[in-house]
Amino acid sequence: MMETIKEKPLFEYQGYLYIINKESSNKIIWCCRNYGHGQCRGRLHTMNGQVIQTVGDHNHEPVHSAGQVIAARTKMNNTAKQTGHTTHDIVADGVSKLSDHAITSLTNLQNLK
Repeated sequence: MMETIKEKPLFEYQGYLYIINKESSNKIIWCCRNYGHGQCRGRLHTMNGQVIQTVGDHNHEPVHSAGQVIAARTKMNNTAKQTGHTTHDIVADGVSKLSDHAITSLTNLQNLK
């Protein structure tokens, strides 16, 4: 499990990213991160961090590097808030730790600087 830049929980499973939809005392129901954008119906149920059920079909392909990109982006954002490093240095350090596949999925790096 990881967090978004807004410090919301994010769950990655089989190349799809999920955000919390509902919580009970022992179970969390996650909906696909693309639910609001593309009306994706993919859902996931977890107990104690373990997937117990998948529900619905995704209307898009999985992006196996998406979790890595989100984690790097969140780390870069936190570093920017906590240090006095330049944006260029923060982005260069964050991108240097990504896989080649993740780097190709990034938007134009000039937009990050």
